[in-house]
Amino acid sequence: MNQVAPLAAPRESIFAVLASSARRMSYRELSIIAAGSGVVALTAVALAMASWMLLAACYVIWCFASWGLLFRSATPRSAGWRAFHWLIVGSGSAVFAALVAGLFFWALGPRWML
Repeated sequence: MNQVAPLAAPRESIFAVLASSARRMSYRELSIIAAGSGVVALTAVALAMASWMLLAACYVIWCFASWGLLFRSATPRSAGWRAFHWLIVGSGSAVFAALVAGLFFWALGPRWML
């Protein structure tokens, strides 16, 4: 079985998987990702073509890149730094949940009813 993809351990959360993938990327790659998402969002707003889904996706991508840039080391830090860490994680998670719900209703089309 040489073609089996590595799976996360059952005790790992999605945040641990995202953090490990962000730590494997270089500062340059993460900076390009963060800047690219900002440029896409700014361009969409400037052209008056920005939907909330596009802006939400850009924010989630920016959160991933900034999380990797700011919290690269796994060493414990001050309480204020940990609060900032959880602010980025919490806001990114909330926006991602809203984005997934929006994409779900978008995929259902105009005929969905509650």
